[in-house]
Amino acid sequence: MKKLLLIAAMAALALGASADGYKIEQVWNLQNPQAVTGLGCLEIRQGFGMDGKFYVNSKKMVVDTIDGVPTVTTAPVIYEIDQNGLTGVTFPGGKNCGISRDDAGNIIVSLTQFPNSWSEGLRVINPNTGEYIDLEIPEDAAIMGRCDFLSFAKGNLMEDGEIWLNGANQGSSFSHIAVAGGEIDADNCYYMVGDGLQTSSSVVINPYTDINGDDALLYWSRNGNPEKLSYVDNQFTRTTLNLVNRANTNGMFPLVWDGKEFFIYSTKDGTTHYLDGFAIAESGGEPIVDIPKTTTTNNGFQSQWLNAEVDEDGVTIYQYYPGNNAGHFTVWRLTKDEPAPEYPPVYILGEVNDQSWAPNAGTLMDYDAENNVYTATVTLDGRGENNENYFSFTTELANDNDEGGWAYIEQFRFGAVSEGDFWYSDPMAEWPLELTDENGQAFRAEAGEYELTLDKENMKLYIKKVGQTLKRGDVNGDGTVNITDVTILINAVMSEDFTNIYLSNADVDDSGNHNITDVTLLITSVMGN
Repeated sequence: MKKLLLIAAMAALALGASADGYKIEQVWNLQNPQAVTGLGCLEIRQGFGMDGKFYVNSKKMVVDTIDGVPTVTTAPVIYEIDQNGLTGVTFPGGKNCGISRDDAGNIIVSLTQFPNSWSEGLRVINPNTGEYIDLEIPEDAAIMGRCDFLSFAKGNLMEDGEIWLNGANQGSSFSHIAVAGGEIDADNCYYMVGDGLQTSSSVVINPYTDINGDDALLYWSRNGNPEKLSYVDNQFTRTTLNLVNRANTNGMFPLVWDGKEFFIYSTKDGTTHYLDGFAIAESGGEPIVDIPKTTTTNNGFQSQWLNAEVDEDGVTIYQYYPGNNAGHFTVWRLTKDEPAPEYPPVYILGEVNDQSWAPNAGTLMDYDAENNVYTATVTLDGRGENNENYFSFTTELANDNDEGGWAYIEQFRFGAVSEGDFWYSDPMAEWPLELTDENGQAFRAEAGEYELTLDKENMKLYIKKVGQTLKRGDVNGDGTVNITDVTILINAVMSEDFTNIYLSNADVDDSGNHNITDVTLLITSVMGN
């Protein structure tokens, strides 16, 4: 049953795009398709990429007269090509220019002799098994206009799927061809008429799922503006796409990735079309990728074929540019830089660098992204009764006009793990101190200049007095290693009281613990000297 649908016009899309963070790299390039295949490029006008390989269809046929009977001695062939050239894998091809694929990865070619109407049907080939089926399209199920190139197909045309084909002889109309159970489903084939759509024998109509998860078609003609056709229950709306510096060249592809709806399309050089430059952009936006041309002479075939595969890490883009010498097969990789991890600011509250306690004042620490720690060098002026200063930390300050004051920043504060203010002294040099954001206490330290290193992920604070010299085994910190250090370390280990020694110096074996092993190593060191 044939159906006639009218496609309504809509305003042009206006979607923004940014190039920030996007990058594209060439994976491999194979020049001169004629040399690769051994065939004239006029015989391979369309191609596509899939799973790291390209597929092209040579429609070349040689008919010899044998015993007075015209006989085909060379039939059309589909070639598989990778970065090294022909892989040796071939499939029975089609007699027209077009070649495409469906969502299941099956190859599709036209069985109609170029440049006639495509009424003889389609061949669908499973590239993994080599098996194929030929789909004969009833004349009353489609518009039998000339169609030089094939669109991609939705679903699995070996079983159930659909493909949209141009009918250039019928004005601004084209056909929807349905397949069910591996055969043409004539009851669900229909014509579509687009008011003002520009058609030609080179129109391609690729189905895709748009950014909203809805069914859509990308419809383009070499000489006309590309259109997005949105449809629900066979009711279509039409949106003209606005793409910067788009060339009048056959070949375009929709790409939904990174939360955006992009289009891959050929670009022009001034007024020169049919070159191998291309761009990727949202409609109405600046390109996120703009690949300049590598050839200075247009290919005369008025086409460049671009398609893409999306995976969790990025997009693989296949570019087949037909042409002698200047033609090429190229694979590109589009990715996006991972955004820099966000980290909260950390301010030192309290009596450092001449500042006083205030909910809206603090010394901002530097963030060391490589080591994921915060650092600062601060001066304590010894303003307390015991020549000490107090300080703690916060990830947010109150504004001058913030009525919350200390109550406002309470949820952002953290400090020492202690029942009261935590007194830091030299013997703790370079030893990590515990931090907590639950009733964190202030640190106290005597006057001096200190290097602070804060590991917020693990809630550790490292404090080192500037100019402090540390030496392994110098347990009492007097600058020498001798029998006095041995005596102090033995007493500390036996009593398990390490409050009056330099802990990092006393960890002689660098194990993180203080025990008899450290004593033994220290004795050996002192006796050896």
